[in-house]
Parts: sequence; structure tokens; C-alpha cells
Amino acid sequence: MRKFSALLVVVLLASLFQTSFAAKREVLMWSFAANNVEEWKARQAEIEQKFDIALKIELVAQDAFVQKLQAVMMDGKGVPDIIEWMIENNRILNADPKKSFVLPLNDYVAKSAVFKKVVPGRVAWVKYGGNVYGLPHDVHPVILIYNDTLWKKVGVDVAKIKTWDEFFAAAKKLIKEKKDGKPVNYALPSSNGGLGDTMFMIWQTTGSQILDKSGKPSFTSPDFVAYVKKWKAWYDSGVFTAWDWGNFSALLKNGTLCSYTSPDWWVSQSDAASEVYAMKVRDLPLYKKGGANTASWGGSFLAIPKGTKDADTVYKIIEYMQYDKGAIKLAYEKTGMLRPLPDAWDDPVFNKPDKRFGGQKLAQLQIKLAKVMPAVNTGDVFWDIINDFNEQYSKIMTGEVSVEDGLKAAQEKAMKRVQ
Repeated sequence: MRKFSALLVVVLLASLFQTSFAAKREVLMWSFAANNVEEWKARQAEIEQKFDIALKIELVAQDAFVQKLQAVMMDGKGVPDIIEWMIENNRILNADPKKSFVLPLNDYVAKSAVFKKVVPGRVAWVKYGGNVYGLPHDVHPVILIYNDTLWKKVGVDVAKIKTWDEFFAAAKKLIKEKKDGKPVNYALPSSNGGLGDTMFMIWQTTGSQILDKSGKPSFTSPDFVAYVKKWKAWYDSGVFTAWDWGNFSALLKNGTLCSYTSPDWWVSQSDAASEVYAMKVRDLPLYKKGGANTASWGGSFLAIPKGTKDADTVYKIIEYMQYDKGAIKLAYEKTGMLRPLPDAWDDPVFNKPDKRFGGQKLAQLQIKLAKVMPAVNTGDVFWDIINDFNEQYSKIMTGEVSVEDGLKAAQEKAMKRVQ
């Protein structure tokens, strides 16, 4: 009898232990970004302990992400609780919550003391029709990195330049030296494919929008027409070289490329050049008086897919994952990327001289610019109409069509998307 009682106690204890263990909720997260997955896995135990969950992190291929998400949502099985997805060409956000793949976070962010401090210019990228759909991972403030040695060699102090017009006028001095009929040095890189890389970043300093506040395309607005005309003149002056992803660092190191507009994730491309030349950083020149002196490019966000159980708890998890102060500090130390929470920026790690740039305090410059980042009007068709513009871009640049006619054609096609 005693043996039976003892055995019964053991069985009951084991059952209680198993029940307790089984009660720990599994939270499934999908991410498309391998580097971010490394961060989440490094913090996995900490996150699990804080929320008493079992966090399962899966890397999903970028080119299959949306299709796979749509499939599991239709099936109703295997839907992730959290997704980390890219801001550009996201294809999952919609001003109408019924058409969005993820839940609007309006009620959560309205009550959140933390979210109220997140940089508004960054939130704009995940805000459609007044609905906030995600928590942005980084700010990605854009700065100008330049080769002070080579610019000063031709008599130009880039630090004193105030406007883009002044910059491009000065750049003509930079390209005077020729070899085999081509400039030895170039001022900026560009893929010359439309609203991408350099053109996209400088555009954000103009104050013009390609979607108005109601969500309608505005390619034919006077401000945007003026920008495209100015861009064409700048490009035709010969100061640009190709934006070569694979050889970017080498072009900086050998002096072919003497400056570039850079979000935080692209700063390290100048590391090798800093060992050869005096490299410097500054804010972007102004397009016009009173305009923006920075921009943003790239990035990701955390969101909650429809079908997630207990979204209230999941929101608390993603807010902690993105905006824990300790994690923000470590992320900057490891990656050089700035999270969009000003409360964390008073840590000493953000006040260190950067030897790559002659002791300039890079983080302080990025912080200063993050606080004044311009907000871009995004919406359901934002990334689609950029493609509409890009289709006309080559015709405009080759002179096949005028700027006005090219933008009119882009506008007509873009308007069909919202009618």
C-alpha cells in the first residue's frame, strides 16, 4: 500500500510538472533578415524568461515570405504570432484593415508610453490610412560620408556646403581630372534607375510627396516636377558614377567615389577608405531653405498577423523586443544601427568619437538627424507607383520624353491604381 501511495505521488508530481511545462505558450516568429535572426536568437532565453513563453524563431526566404504567409493564413494553420518584414515593397499593409495581412496596432500604441517616444518620421513608413501596422526596427538616418582629402585637393570644403545646388556646382571641380577621357573621381553614386538609392534619399529632403495626404498620386505636382528637372541636370553634369553594390567599398578606397549618402547600415562601406584617406561625415545638404537635412532608407518592422492568439500579450512581446534599452545599446555597439527610441540614446555608447572619421561623433550626428527625420506619405500604392515612375525615368533621362510628359504618363498609370 505504501509503495502504491509513493508511486501515486510520483505520478502526480510528474503530471503536474508536465502540465506546467506544457502550459508554456509557444510563440512563433518569422523573419526574412538573417542578421536580425542572429540578434533574436542571442536574446531568445531572455525574452522567453520575461514572458514565460517558448519562442520559436524561423528564417523565411524573402522571395517566398509573402506567398507563404498568405498560404498559412488561408489555411488557418501554422500562422506565425510575430513577423519581421521589410518596409520597402512590403505588399502586406493596406489602409483598409480588412485588406491588411496584419493587425492594426492603434489601440496598443495609443496606450503605450514607450511607443509615444518612437521617432515619428520612422513610424510614417508603417502607417497606412492612419493605421499603425508595425513597430519599426531601426531609424536608418541618412548622412553624407565624404573623402575630405580628395575634395580639399580640388579646393572644396564639403563641411561648408549648405545646399545640394552648391554641392553639385562644387562637384564639377572634382571631375576635372580625366583618364582615358573619363573622370578619375566622382561625387556620388547612382543606379540611374529612378526613385532608388541616391535619388530616393535626396528626394526626401525636397519636401515633395508622391502621394498626397488623401493617398492619391502626385507626380505632376510642381514640387516633384521641379525635383526631377533638377535631378536630371545634376545627373547630366557627369558627377555620378554607378551604384555598384559589389564594389562599393573598393571604389571608395581607390578614390573613384568621393562621397555618398548613407543610412546607418551602409556606413561600414567607408571603413577601408578611412585607412587611406581622411573620411568625414555630415548632415545632408539642404534642397531648399528650411527643408530636411536627412532621409531614411531601408529597414524592417515587427507586426502581428491576423489569426494570432492573444494579440495583447504578443504586442507586449514585440514592443519589448524592439525597444528594450539594454538591447538598443548592444545593437548599436554590434551593428552600428540606431533604434528609433530617443530614451535610449543618452547611453555613453552613443557619445564615442569614431576614429574612422577623425574622431567625429557619428552616433551624435545620427541622433540629431533622427529627431528631425522627414515623414513620407505612404499608402497602399506607394511602392507600386514608384515602379510606375521608374518606367518613365529612363525615357526622361534619355530625352525620349520631356520631364512633364514622362511624369504625366506616370501619373495617369498611378491614378488607375486608386480609381
